[in-house]
Amino acid sequence: MPTQIDTEQADQLFTAKPLAYAGAMVIVLISVSLAFLLHRLMPHANLSLLFLTGVLIISARTGLGPSLVASVLSFLAFNFFFTPPYYTFEVADDGDVATLIFFLLMAAITGNLAARMHQEMIKRRLSLQRISNLYEFSRHMSSAASTDDVLDTLVDHFTHSLNCPVAVYLPDNNGVPVLRTGTNLPVPLAATDIKQAWSVIASEPLMHDQWQLLPLITDQEPVGMLVMNSEQMDSEQLNLSRSLCQQAAIALHRTQLAEDLEQVRLVSETEQLRSALLSSVSHDLRTPLASIIGSTTSLLEYGESFSSKNRTELLETVVEEARRLDRHIQNLLDMTRLGQGKLNLRRDWVDLHDIISSAVERMRDRLKEWPLKITIGSDVPLLWVHGVLIEQALVNLLDNAVRFSPADGEITLTARYLDNQVEILLCDEGPGIPPEEREKIFDMFYTARQGDRGNLKGTGLGLAIVRGMIMAHGGMVTAQGRLNHHGTCMQILLPAGPPENSEA
Repeated sequence: MPTQIDTEQADQLFTAKPLAYAGAMVIVLISVSLAFLLHRLMPHANLSLLFLTGVLIISARTGLGPSLVASVLSFLAFNFFFTPPYYTFEVADDGDVATLIFFLLMAAITGNLAARMHQEMIKRRLSLQRISNLYEFSRHMSSAASTDDVLDTLVDHFTHSLNCPVAVYLPDNNGVPVLRTGTNLPVPLAATDIKQAWSVIASEPLMHDQWQLLPLITDQEPVGMLVMNSEQMDSEQLNLSRSLCQQAAIALHRTQLAEDLEQVRLVSETEQLRSALLSSVSHDLRTPLASIIGSTTSLLEYGESFSSKNRTELLETVVEEARRLDRHIQNLLDMTRLGQGKLNLRRDWVDLHDIISSAVERMRDRLKEWPLKITIGSDVPLLWVHGVLIEQALVNLLDNAVRFSPADGEITLTARYLDNQVEILLCDEGPGIPPEEREKIFDMFYTARQGDRGNLKGTGLGLAIVRGMIMAHGGMVTAQGRLNHHGTCMQILLPAGPPENSEA
């Protein structure tokens, strides 16, 4: 924000420092020196123009006081040195008396006019600077996105543009004024004084010793209070301060409304997420539980009438559904850790072959109907990762491929070293994912609309968990379409080496 003209400079409108009077004397001495050098070359009457020029210079640079001093000194010097009889203040010729009187009048008039022009110039510069500062203040207030932005702009303007320390108080949840910003006050008010002022601040500004208490009011309701040291401020600055407080109050009211609406939105979204989670969890946990209960009940009640093959199939169903239930619970736990930022990485150098083998083994029963083709490049290096988490990410991707792939559809898993990264590509032959949904599927509780096995939808957590686990390792995961094929490819990119700030 531009800095306003310093208060001391503004004071020169009516007063001048001793240095200005000293400058007036120096200018008169210079005029005398030039007159001594030129008095043989110039007519006597024209020498007065040198002194008038000096008076104009002083008047244009300082103020009325120094210009009058320069006028009188120039009159005396011109009379003493250049009017006969020389080196006295006597005047022998009556014409010289008139000349000296006219010189004094002209010096005073021109000095006064020049000083007034100088004063008007300073006033205009002050006015333009104030307008510019007010515009900048209004622009920053209108673009402020939060309460802190409004308070920072307000305090900064008072501190740097008005050279006035301030403190801003806002009401807490109980309506008690609390200091939010402005610790640069040299003598802050006592808490009891602030509370007393808050009770009547809505009606009018208050004075407390040298402190001015200005309300930040919208619709007759105080949204805050500004406390400033007004001892050195004039009436114009006080009026400007009240105008600034009014603008700040409007901006505060706007940002507080926006923050309240954002809080309502977050509460609404949280409630929606909780409802979606309960709905998904209840469905996806009850389905495997129903299969387990049905199979075990059948074995208990009719086990002796079943053949050995049927009993084995029922037991395998129990195991498969129990593993499915375990995956759902594991996903919920992982999502909770990711959401709370409590996913601790225990990195180590791990062979990608071992991670893939473990993931495939965990999915062995689920992959019975789908041929799986695995290709791992010979140049794939060891990975600096938390192996269990990468394994869980692959399990989730394999489970997703199985659920949306047609029976006997081939699933391919390839890994290769690519530009200081390891790429893992898992492709299926399902119906594919529309381009506009390829980013949304990584959101919690989102499932793609298309798919010929849409009845096997899950909680919508699997891919969100995959992205969280991969990003925790500094990698990324994206969904891609397959060229000349139906289906989807999930691409995982992991750093090939440890991060610079990690310890091997």
